[in-house]
Amino acid sequence: MPYVIVETGPLAPAFRYVRLFGLILWLVTFGLPTAAWSQTKDPAVIQAADSLRLTASTDRASLAGHFARLIDRDHVLGFGDVLRANAQGRFEPQMVFRGAGQTPDIHWYRFDLLREPGAPADWIMELGEAYIDHLDLYVPDRTMSGDMSGDAAGYSIIHMGDFVPFSQRPMKSRLHTAQLTLPEGRPVSLYLRIESVSSITMRAAVYAVPAYAGFQVTNLLFQGLFFGVLAILIVGYVSLGFLLRDGALLAFTGYVASVFAFYLFSGGVASILLPDMPGWLQNLVVGSSAFLGVAAGASMWDRILDLRGRHPRLHRIYVGIRWMALLSLPTTVSWTYSITNPIVLLVATVGTLAGAVLSIMQAVRNRADASTRYYAASGLIAIAGNTLTQFTVRGTLPVDLLFADPYQIAVLGTVLCLGSGLALRIRGLQRERVRAQEESAFATKRAEEQRTFVAMLSHEFRTPLAAIQGAAQMIELSGEVRAPSMQTRVRRIIETTRRMSDLVELFLSADALDQGALALKPEIVPLDLLLDEALDGLAGAENETRLTVTVEPTDRLVRVDPSFLGVAVANLVRNALRYSPPHTVVRVTAEMAGRDLVICVADQGHGMSPEEVERIGSIYFRASSSRGTKGSGLGLYMTQRIAAAHGGTLAVESTLGAGSSFTIRLPAVGEPASDNAAVPSRTAPLSVQ
Repeated sequence: MPYVIVETGPLAPAFRYVRLFGLILWLVTFGLPTAAWSQTKDPAVIQAADSLRLTASTDRASLAGHFARLIDRDHVLGFGDVLRANAQGRFEPQMVFRGAGQTPDIHWYRFDLLREPGAPADWIMELGEAYIDHLDLYVPDRTMSGDMSGDAAGYSIIHMGDFVPFSQRPMKSRLHTAQLTLPEGRPVSLYLRIESVSSITMRAAVYAVPAYAGFQVTNLLFQGLFFGVLAILIVGYVSLGFLLRDGALLAFTGYVASVFAFYLFSGGVASILLPDMPGWLQNLVVGSSAFLGVAAGASMWDRILDLRGRHPRLHRIYVGIRWMALLSLPTTVSWTYSITNPIVLLVATVGTLAGAVLSIMQAVRNRADASTRYYAASGLIAIAGNTLTQFTVRGTLPVDLLFADPYQIAVLGTVLCLGSGLALRIRGLQRERVRAQEESAFATKRAEEQRTFVAMLSHEFRTPLAAIQGAAQMIELSGEVRAPSMQTRVRRIIETTRRMSDLVELFLSADALDQGALALKPEIVPLDLLLDEALDGLAGAENETRLTVTVEPTDRLVRVDPSFLGVAVANLVRNALRYSPPHTVVRVTAEMAGRDLVICVADQGHGMSPEEVERIGSIYFRASSSRGTKGSGLGLYMTQRIAAAHGGTLAVESTLGAGSSFTIRLPAVGEPASDNAAVPSRTAPLSVQ
């Protein structure tokens, strides 16, 4: 079933803004007619395009304001038809270069140049962007004189575009360039035919030959910085990602790699490195890298924001974005790319906005975590760059507003912010690892000290226990205690002392602790008797009113170490009684799930936070609710060790203010029902319902 974001709760305002932004971007991408943006309808602005005057002092001149455009929507115009259309005044003068988006239409441009007397004859015309399939420039022959508008025979054709191999281009440069020889003092009109399945975002400029290389320095420096930063990040973070086995780092590296590949091919750099690369391969790489970047970006936001644990629905949505991008890969080499590309791009932008909003919310909630602020900044920068790019592609903003694609500029800020945030994340992980190592070393040291201490005191424990047990036995044998209640108490002293002596031998043995294992002695015992003996030491008058014990089935046999398992159950019950209000009930249940034994102790105490639940079983750990109550933090640690020694587990479920539930699950300890006949006769336990 589809998942939707319900606009309720603390995330509602944020997602209303996300929806509003998505609507605006949808209008920019699909809703508003591109043709209305690409030209002005104000008669005061539309005027005949003036020729671009080239003088001796001209080093570079943009052709903005010196060109006109004709759109061939039916693909029927030949060059002779175009010349006749120009003579009929059907070309529309354009003041700025504006994008036409992804369109199947053929665009014709007329550029008007005038070389002033004294200006050099040779010039270089540069056309872009690099990622345009077919650029056919019609240039008048130098030998032509008089009126050239009546016949196409007087023009030479210069083929350019990314479908023309680099080795066959008229000039070897990143963008599409051609050298022109212009007549002196006479206007010249050049015609350019553009056809492309990619977005048509074309700009044009004329350079003096000696100055051309100098004007390329700024752009080349930017391209070198751009690819250099991305390459360093890819190499560094892919190594860290595999070393730390961190999915967020690997997803970030995948995103950076996709951006690297996209601009390497769409910016014309790959054409220099692969001079005979076919155009369809360039289209395939550019489209695929864009979709792979969306998939990697969705995975990255999903992991760095921990959406699986914090926002499961959003996690599913980001997984859907990832799969939508991956499944769109085959469309990059078909006409459907003009449909899937803007849709995937829109969804990715909304997903990035949602990630930035969630990062801001996390930064507000946890001001100590600076990485979330970097994530938020990266998302906002990416959205701003992508939005400006879409405005440029769709014709809202001039194509030559900046010296490079706005999103390409924003990508540098995006990856640097993301890289900084992930670096802080790595530092945090390293600190956690060091702290864990320090805690482990401290725990090991404390354990060694405890083992030494226990070894020294074990003999001292045995002596007083033996004295107490001997004195109680003498009182029992003297016959002076006749009251049944007093005899019961004396018998309980003897039994308890015996059990404590056994525990000293088994539980506090220095050799067993040094080996890191518990020496179990499994026996076949009835389940109800096991629980009765485990709770016998807790059966005071007050506790009997609070304890509710249920055993199903009561006569089932289990193969366990009754001494150790009794200690584990007693620890859980003792904690439940100690850390829950006196008037509340502690429920103890024991049941068989097939051959597995499941013992559960549930209280109605203060409960624990999820962070505290994760640390249950750590040595010396005590939850915040235990403050003011005596304890060493060893009970649950030993309970977990005893369960593990039986091959089982200790599970904890807790809710703040509602109580906790501890479950011991021991696999394959139940005996077949046919063995029940071998059970010795016994007295029914008093504490079992």
